Amino acid sequence: MFPDALRASELPANASAWKRSYGAGLARYEACRVSAPERAEIARFILERSQAALMYVQNGAARPLADHMAEPSEAPALEHAALGDKPGWRVEIPFEGELYRGRAALGLIDRLAQSSEITAAAQRALRWTVEHIEAQGGTLDLRDQRFVLLGAGAELAPTAALLAAGAHVLWVDVADPQRFLGTRAAHLGAGSLAYAAQPLNLLEDPARVSAAIERFAAEGGPVHLGAFAYASGASQEWRLGAAMNAIASHLNPEVLASISMFVSPTTVPSLQAESLRAAEAQLLNEPMWKATLSRAGILTKPGAYVANGVAVGYSTVSIQGLSYQAAQYVSKLCAAEAFAIYGNRLQTSSPRPLTVSANVAGITRTRSLSHPLFEAAFLGAPRFGVRIFHPETTRALTTLLMLHDLFNPSAPGHARSPLSAADKPAALQSQQMHGGIYNLPYGLESAIRIAAVLGMGMNPSVLLRRPKKAPAEARA
Repeated sequence: MFPDALRASELPANASAWKRSYGAGLARYEACRVSAPERAEIARFILERSQAALMYVQNGAARPLADHMAEPSEAPALEHAALGDKPGWRVEIPFEGELYRGRAALGLIDRLAQSSEITAAAQRALRWTVEHIEAQGGTLDLRDQRFVLLGAGAELAPTAALLAAGAHVLWVDVADPQRFLGTRAAHLGAGSLAYAAQPLNLLEDPARVSAAIERFAAEGGPVHLGAFAYASGASQEWRLGAAMNAIASHLNPEVLASISMFVSPTTVPSLQAESLRAAEAQLLNEPMWKATLSRAGILTKPGAYVANGVAVGYSTVSIQGLSYQAAQYVSKLCAAEAFAIYGNRLQTSSPRPLTVSANVAGITRTRSLSHPLFEAAFLGAPRFGVRIFHPETTRALTTLLMLHDLFNPSAPGHARSPLSAADKPAALQSQQMHGGIYNLPYGLESAIRIAAVLGMGMNPSVLLRRPKKAPAEARA
């Protein structure tokens, strides 16, 4: 479909060869795509064809997922829990044992930018949100906003913050919302939590989820859709991402105000100028042990594929698997660009921009990364200038970034953004909270291996730990 734009990516025709080298191949491909005039059109094509190929299986019978989504489905009755009478969410970022409140958070944000752990675009977005909230008296009031959170119980989902700010939230998760309310009741604000009596399962009945969203919107107006569900194993990463996009693309455009998602740092990022400068500085000051490992081919160089005036990071990690990467690349990167330009109806003849928030969230000590290799690498990460964030820090920062994207009309992904359709996709990817991994002059996977060896030397007991199974609320 796009031979002139993509021919230079030289993807292997053999499936086995692709599986062995997909990280490098995907980086080459992405460098071709993001530099092409048809960038967003290619993203839409990938997403649309992927969605068209999906099958829904029930009682042993398979049929296209689109057919399942198109059939009328009875909306479940929704129960509502009213929480309080006054919004009480304030800017609070826990970081390295300190809590940065209100305007004090601006100093932390600038510090993270100066150390090149967040991009300049992320710095501007975070500062806008903090200053916006402080100008309102220091408390965020979302009592007139409605959110649907797919994966509401996920570890990094902004559920508690939105409720504390007074928003009306529809809980979509297999986890029990009553348990969530019971542990956080004292900290929730003036909003309400809606939920179905029987859990809404994204994989088992996405059409029922879609019907529930339509009912929730009918009660009070358009909704902000958050696609935060995640589960690992048995290709669940890919299937959940595909299900969430199927739901988004089948909703009535009139009820969808925005869509938000968090992008993993271990995909193929378009590197920003400040990250490239930081990588050059690391090479200029490269210690002997890193230079020796690099000459031996153990620590691979370069850290990015550079072509056509763009740099795409070698940031994939093969242990995470192809399902994980498909979920990140197709269901997030491509989906974000397609929705931002064309809206949620992918086959539309005329573009209808949708507000989209799709920011890179740093490597975080979530339950999903509770694996001996990653835990060892976390210990060795500081030797590469990489920060591993705690969940509460990532959750605070990504929530602030999301709020900027949804409520600042000048945000890159906002439907009313002044950016042209040609410039919007690149700007959409520019807000990155990467913690330093995009500053590496080395391939990320090789750096992780060395960091893991260093970490094992620091604490050999990490090898004896078994990977922990994520609880239900993290498995949507």
